[in-house]
Parts: sequence; structure tokens; C-alpha cells
Amino acid sequence: MNKTVLAIVAILAIAVLTGFYIWTSHNRYHLMAGAEGVAYEVDGKTGQSWMLRGVRKVPQEEASQGQHKEQELPSGEASKITGNAGLKYETLFSGMLYNGSSWVVTRVIIEVSAKEKDGTVRWARDFSTTVMIEPLRTGQFAFEVPGAYGLKEAPWSVVKVFGHKE
Repeated sequence: MNKTVLAIVAILAIAVLTGFYIWTSHNRYHLMAGAEGVAYEVDGKTGQSWMLRGVRKVPQEEASQGQHKEQELPSGEASKITGNAGLKYETLFSGMLYNGSSWVVTRVIIEVSAKEKDGTVRWARDFSTTVMIEPLRTGQFAFEVPGAYGLKEAPWSVVKVFGHKE
């Protein structure tokens, strides 16, 4: 009887280990979303990752070599960033930016002021938002603006622009 119990325990242990091995091999790769909607595939066993570009898988080491260091645009180039924007649904500030510079714009800091119906300023805040706008192209941006209910208007301006030279 002891041999029978021992054989059953051994069979169950082997079945559990085999099931775990099969589960880990089928759940080894994970898809993750990165900034600006970039998709990555990550090997859960080795930690290696690939950036997915269409049907190509670019190893992460190779992808990071082509990346540029983000820096603040010179004032002459930053002044070429224009656009229009406004409050939508009382909590969302969104708009379009035109990049008239020769730089790729990756991030902007926008100052938004909240004006009451009588013209007084309720608050003025800076918001940083990530964008990806190639030179001489237009791109969209949007961010949540808390405390904007019941405003008459929300004037805004671009405070700082960050990006990299192509």
C-alpha cells in the first residue's frame, strides 16, 4: 500500500511539473505598450525585449542606439511652434500644434490660465505633455485640466519645447 501511495504522489508531482513547464513556455512572451503607442515584446524568461515595428522585431539594444537625447529647443526654433487649443468637456484641454522648426518635437510645456466669467484668474498652471511632431508637420495633444468647471475661457501659451535635431 505504501508503494501505491508513493507512486501516486510521484505521478502527481511529475504532472504538476510538466504542467508548469508547459504553462511557462506558452506564457513566456508578453506584449507591452510603451510611450507614444510603441509596442514591445518581452521575453519573460530572459528579460530580452524587442520593439515591434510593423512586421519587424527590432532588438531593444538596437532600437535604443537610434534614439536621440531630448533637449530644449533654442528660442528661435521654439518660437516656430504654433497652434490652437481649448477646453473640451470642461476638463480636457486639447488642440493642435504646428512644428515649423527643423527639430522633432517630443514634449511641450503649456501654461493654461483659468479665467472666471468676470475676468479674474482662478489659477494658472504649467502642464507637460508628450508629443511626436516631425518638422513642418502638425500633431495633436490633450491632457486633463482639473478645476476647470464653469470657466469663461482658458488662455494658453507654449512655455518650453523639447525635442531633438533630425
